[in-house]
Order: sequence, then structure tokens, then C-alpha cells
Amino acid sequence: MLIGTERSASPVQNPKVIMITGATSGIGRATALLAASLGHQVAAVGRRSERLEALVTETKDMFGTVLPLTADVTMPEQMQKAVALTLAEFNRLDVLVANAGLGHRGSLVDSEWSDLEAVLRINIDGVLHSIRACVPAMRATQRGHIITISSILGPVPAPYAAIYSASKAAVDSIAQSLRIELKNENIWVTNFWVGQTHTEFAEKRLGQSGKVASRFPTMTPERVAGQIVRAIERRPRTVVIRPIDRFFVLGGRLFPRLMERILLKVYGN
Repeated sequence: MLIGTERSASPVQNPKVIMITGATSGIGRATALLAASLGHQVAAVGRRSERLEALVTETKDMFGTVLPLTADVTMPEQMQKAVALTLAEFNRLDVLVANAGLGHRGSLVDSEWSDLEAVLRINIDGVLHSIRACVPAMRATQRGHIITISSILGPVPAPYAAIYSASKAAVDSIAQSLRIELKNENIWVTNFWVGQTHTEFAEKRLGQSGKVASRFPTMTPERVAGQIVRAIERRPRTVVIRPIDRFFVLGGRLFPRLMERILLKVYGN
């Protein structure tokens, strides 16, 4: 059974200190709410301070607490400060959920370069700055867990989403390499291939904003959050949540020409 966002009858026996980037909306917010309801201590990172304060208010009667941290993941010094504040408050850092991300829809050739660059900076640089800020704190306790939030469009890139797909493919490579690098330091890495989720993501994406791909089913951010919290306990290598998303990834590998036609129908202009 998937874990919901409602408050648990009792806290978890082994609460973690969890830093979540992009915690002001969508998957990040849902994960922060669920983690706090289960008794975890949450360092919630985001750029919109008013939304972070609203998150604190919403979780004030839960078993866990939320520390609001206004920071931009593309700024390494801000992420380092966020980690320092987390350590000052909770004395350790157990888990990083590198969730902050930005979408883009449009022609790779004709899109504004500033839009493409913004996606690369947040989706790749932001993940790197978050990881590089958090790992020293995990090394200090000789344990840790990094969860990267990628997309099914990482292994199976879509038309008119080339720069987003490329950024998520980079996250996949970062996660795979980092898992090997940090294995002997007792720091684990889990990578999520997330399918289409109904959040503000499509509305906030650069290029052509608006609706998600209407021919592909969506899931709720709460469903994704449940799997993230579950992964904190089980520590898998890679997570694909829905059967349709597993079929999508497998189809892209085994039947590339067929998937190209499907992708054009789903993501084509």
C-alpha cells in the first residue's frame, strides 16, 4: 500500500534528518508534509520564503518539524549555508532529496537560449551543488542517503523536450557514478525515474507553458512522495513507480522506432 499524506498514528522508530530541495510545491512539498507527519525532521529548501513559512504552519502539529531554508540551488554558497543551518538545528544530515527542477517545452533550435540555460542550471548545476554541499555532512556521521529525482524522459528523450530530457539523463549519470564513488563511505544513492505528475510543473515550465501531455496519464505528487519516503527505508538503486512508466522505459530500449512514433503523438506540437 502506498503511504498517504495523512498524519500517521505513531511516529517512525528511526526518524531521519531529511533535506528536500524544491520543497515549496509539487513533489517536494508533498514529500516534506509526509516526512514530517511520520516524525522525520525536515530541512525544506526553496526560493519562496512565504511558501516555506506556510509549510511550517501546516506541519506544526505533526510528529516531525520543518526547518524553512530560503535558498537557490544554483548558488553553491546558499546551499552550503542551508546545510550549515540544518546541522546547527538538528546536529546531523541523513538524507538529501534533490528534487528541485524546471521544465521546458519547445523546439531545441528555436527556443530562447536563456530558457535552455536556466533548465540546465537548475536541473544539473542545482543537483550538483546540493550533493556537494550535503556529502561532507554525511561523511561526518559515516552514513547517508542521496535521492535524485529524474524522469522517464531521461532514458527515453521526447521531442520538444530535448533540453529537459538531456538534463535528466545527466542526473541519471550523476546518480549512477556517485553510487559507486560513495559506496565505501556508507552513503547510498537512489535515482527516481518519475512519470508525468500533476503539479504546477507544466504551468511553470519555460517555453510553451500550460497543460501536461494530455495523452499520457498523470499521478499525484502524494503518490510520488509515498514512494520517496518508502525508498528512504528500503534504499533501492532505481525506482519507477507505475507499470506504465516501466513499459515506457522498456519500450524505449527495445522498440525505439515504435516509441518515436508514440512520443511524437504524445509530445508533438
